[in-house]
Amino acid sequence: MIRYWPSSEYIPQLNYEIPTQEQVFLDEIEITRQETSPPPPPRPILPNPVPSEEIVEIELDVELDLDLPDLPELEEGLGTGEIGDEERIVGNPQIPPTVVRIVEATAPEAVPDEYKDRLEMIVNFLVDRDGSVEEASVMEIRLYNEAGDSYEELPFVQYGLMDAVIRAAMQWRFRPARQDGEPVKAFTRQRFNY
Repeated sequence: MIRYWPSSEYIPQLNYEIPTQEQVFLDEIEITRQETSPPPPPRPILPNPVPSEEIVEIELDVELDLDLPDLPELEEGLGTGEIGDEERIVGNPQIPPTVVRIVEATAPEAVPDEYKDRLEMIVNFLVDRDGSVEEASVMEIRLYNEAGDSYEELPFVQYGLMDAVIRAAMQWRFRPARQDGEPVKAFTRQRFNY
């Protein structure tokens, strides 16, 4: 047994203060509810047109002397729609028009050499039920570079080239387009090269 000398008793010393606790008092909460909805906002005030007191009088001095009996009688036109037998144009027929006869465009002599072997025109044809061309129009004009790998679109070409292409296009013949086994009117596109 071991004994330590001098013997003393340990008494811890506490040096901190305990703050006084604050007291919080809560009042009773009163729950309120709105019994009716609020009124809608007022409608905007529309301006009332105020008539002006100025009176504008315009006299029309038009003398029409029409002799109705002397007018020529109108000729009976096509496509009136009264009978219901108009030909409809089929946009995407089951069998498109196919070329039967080609007429090449004859280029005028005044065409410059820079267009030779470089000019291409895309023509839109409206082919009738019997295979004849009803309308033809130039949709696009392309001028290829010398290498032939890229082109520039032209708005028009002079020297009578466009007229020559349209004259030749009107002479083309097609096997008409077919829809459900019947010949129909349809569009097709072809290229003309110069």
